[in-house]
Amino acid sequence: MKRIAPALFAATLAAVPLAAATFTVVNTNDSGAGSLRQALLDAETNGGLDTVAFAIPGSDPGCDAGGVCTIALTTTQYAQLFDPIVIDGYTQPGSSPNTDPVADDAVLRIVLNGAGVAPGIGLRLAGGGSTVRGLVINGFSSTGIGLNSEDGDVVEGNFLGTDASGTTAVPNGSFGIDIAAGNGHTVGGLTAASRNIISGNGSTGIRVATNSNITISGNFIGTAKDGVSPLGNGYNGVGFQFAGATGTGNLVGGRAPGAGNVIAYNIADGVLVQPAMRNIAIVGNSIHDNAYLGIDFSCCEPIANDPSDSDDGANHLQNFPIVQSVVYGGSTTEVVGKLDGAPTTAFDLDFYANPACSNSPREYIEGQTYLGTFPVTTDATGHAPFDAVLPIAAENGARISVTATDPAGNTSEFSQRILFKMIASRSGPPAGGTAITISGTDFAGPATMTVGGVATPVTIVSSQSLTSTSPTLPPGTVNDIVLTTADGTTGTLVKAWVANFLDVPNAHQFYAFVTTLVSNGITAGVGSGLYGVADGTKRQQMAVFLMKAKYGLCYAPPPCAGVFTDVPCSLVFAPWIEALAAQGITTGCGVGIFCPDNLVTRRQMAVFLLKTKYGSNYVPPDCTGVFDDVVCPTAPAVNFIEQLAAEQITGGCQASPPLYCPDGSSTRGQMAVFITKTFGLQ
Repeated sequence: MKRIAPALFAATLAAVPLAAATFTVVNTNDSGAGSLRQALLDAETNGGLDTVAFAIPGSDPGCDAGGVCTIALTTTQYAQLFDPIVIDGYTQPGSSPNTDPVADDAVLRIVLNGAGVAPGIGLRLAGGGSTVRGLVINGFSSTGIGLNSEDGDVVEGNFLGTDASGTTAVPNGSFGIDIAAGNGHTVGGLTAASRNIISGNGSTGIRVATNSNITISGNFIGTAKDGVSPLGNGYNGVGFQFAGATGTGNLVGGRAPGAGNVIAYNIADGVLVQPAMRNIAIVGNSIHDNAYLGIDFSCCEPIANDPSDSDDGANHLQNFPIVQSVVYGGSTTEVVGKLDGAPTTAFDLDFYANPACSNSPREYIEGQTYLGTFPVTTDATGHAPFDAVLPIAAENGARISVTATDPAGNTSEFSQRILFKMIASRSGPPAGGTAITISGTDFAGPATMTVGGVATPVTIVSSQSLTSTSPTLPPGTVNDIVLTTADGTTGTLVKAWVANFLDVPNAHQFYAFVTTLVSNGITAGVGSGLYGVADGTKRQQMAVFLMKAKYGLCYAPPPCAGVFTDVPCSLVFAPWIEALAAQGITTGCGVGIFCPDNLVTRRQMAVFLLKTKYGSNYVPPDCTGVFDDVVCPTAPAVNFIEQLAAEQITGGCQASPPLYCPDGSSTRGQMAVFITKTFGLQ
């Protein structure tokens, strides 16, 4: 028998993969036999595509009465995994994947919580070809799941940044998922079972800093598991950043059934594509109610189109289409418009409907409901008119947005009205004569413009800028600006110009705040061209201010039911008062009464503002003794008052000595400051 040298035998044995195995987690311990940490270590040292399964008994100290078992890391984060692995939380008894095509009915019973370790990343996959499914991963100081090298990892059916119910944020400090390297990774998928909930994280839901064939489909990013309730990430829903321009095949969403993500309620953008990134196709998603833009190539404002689309940057700064008219049919939606882009190039246009009512007058349009796609090809000058009849009906008056995607997969930002925003001033004396400057896109003369329905001369400075002067308008009015360009394209800035109130001239200390408040539709003043700046704020007025500031122009309270004996349903303020009470922000001023004509005190206002902003269960931090006339800790509402000051909503009524004047009334001028700062009105 031929003998083999020991060194050669060892090398030969090492080259032969060991058989794939399943390692089962049977307790919630952070280490030791039967723990997840040990299972990961065992899988890492075994060859083949191993599986980590779960069979933790409900009697384990880490499991609650509902069968949710929390593995709390207390020592260090898990080691990086270089061998392919499948980690399957759905193997835990009682777990089940989502079957709901609209919401998410998944039952997840395994939680990885990283609150006890720093630095903290939940799972770090570096070997390629791995799958993570059916886990709740939350509380890590950095990231829930990191994909760090190699190719072809799959993340599906997880909750990242929430609790096991998928309804409450338990943030990972930075990212839900960080795709740092490699190609061909998939987050989510086309089936209901593949859907991830990636919400409530401290920064971005999914950060992508890699190159090619990254697919992000079918996920809820910024909502609770119902796909509707807000649970936004602390910055963007999806962010593409850092990598070079060589990638291809990157896809957020898709046109196939089930491919679209819901990307909503994030504190900044829905999808941010930073300047170095290219070839990101963003199609077929439901993107709405994000604080900045649905798709953003810069920061916070759309990038204006340019002739022949010759500029460059994120996604080559692909021009967006311009919508010129919409016909709302019983079963179709017809959209007429134009695209100016690279000459002799085929583009796919994707169409979206948004609610007819805009929550804010200056809200940029996103893409809430996908309507379909339509191909166009530009001519030798780069121009392509389109008349697309889409086989889906949109509500009458729905705001339609469109994106354009080039052959390399570069999707534009969402189309916007051609008027973007006022530059510098958006108010002035009612006598007129104030300079108006507006930024936008696709301006071309000769053009006509009206302010509050009054024609005013307009000068087209460039395709992105125009100037005019305000006409004579009634005092205390808030006016739309409408521009019509040479080819008949019309754009409107809603509530864009305020003709000053007689009692709030430019020099008034509350001028900027009053202008912001009324231009957001919160109030129209007290009549006869007056705002009532020195008047006290009545409790009934306060109810309207608060609800409109929080919920926007589209909010309508439920019908009056007769909750308070001193608030008859015939009172115009009644539905607003009852809505405020229904949300637990106030119980009235006594048993069964609201005192609608009483003035709001500054003490009461601190409570009303913060409970409206954060919810009726909000509890502010303990007081420290900020104001001499609000004694800590015994003064009523002292914690709310000091938190109001901590958020720089007010500095009190006197600086030295520091006083808050808690029992003084809140004037309508002061209210303008409080409301504008509390809710970040622009």
